[in-house]
Amino acid sequence: MRLELRCLPALVLAMASCATVPSVADREYRSGDYAAAAAAYEEAMRTDPRARDNPALCLRLGLSYARPGTPAHDPTRATAVLRDVVTRFPKTREARQAAVLIPQIDHEAALEAAAADASARILDLQDALTMLQAEARTLDAAVKAGADQIQRLRAMLAEREVQLRRVRDELEQLKRIDLQRAP
Repeated sequence: MRLELRCLPALVLAMASCATVPSVADREYRSGDYAAAAAAYEEAMRTDPRARDNPALCLRLGLSYARPGTPAHDPTRATAVLRDVVTRFPKTREARQAAVLIPQIDHEAALEAAAADASARILDLQDALTMLQAEARTLDAAVKAGADQIQRLRAMLAEREVQLRRVRDELEQLKRIDLQRAP
């Protein structure tokens, strides 16, 4: 009898610790700390066979991973856990909830992948735009330099035409003078 009484506190402590992990996980889940809840649920699943056989705990584990915008967000892991709930507990309310959530999580994951691809494409396009803008500035500078050069050449051409007219006029005067002298 004395041995049984001595073992009783250890047994109560062991039972309390097993019950504590899921309750800690539930408390973290209710508080919105899904990363801590997921870790606690995983620990409960690993250490407590009753937790592994509890569809509500398994569902909350899947939901902890399914929460977007949290450190625990892992759609692949969420889908795997929820599929496990559907497989292992097919006739439960939790299985029906999980079955409804799986396509939504898959769709969300597909949208996130598409958004990531679109973001990457946007960055690529922004880089291309930056390069094209730099090239456009270079071409604008070249066009301005070309326009300046054309302007200078036109001015030189106009000056040469003026000089050519003067030379022609002088030549015409010399011809007239020559024609007047010659008989």
